[in-house]
Amino acid sequence: MNNSMKDNANTIDKFSRKASHGKYRVLGYDQYDYSDYFIDEFDDLEQAVELLKKRASKANGTPTSFSDEYFIYTDKEEALYKGTFDGGIKKLT
Repeated sequence: MNNSMKDNANTIDKFSRKASHGKYRVLGYDQYDYSDYFIDEFDDLEQAVELLKKRASKANGTPTSFSDEYFIYTDKEEALYKGTFDGGIKKLT
């Protein structure tokens, strides 16, 4: 396989909720413009949860109930956790 094909095989689809095979994807949801955005992807669920906690601990909207929401998705596109500034971290499954 040439280098460009190999590089393309490792490219992360940042526009999908589905994580790469065997990984956990952290996404944000902007409540003002109703859009998802990619934050990061991890091999380890605990690392993803730590990032979720960090992001949800900071309000970025006024009122705070309009702060971004954060989610962890699996490679099967299942949402495992949701984090918000006002609601904290909740396990979804």
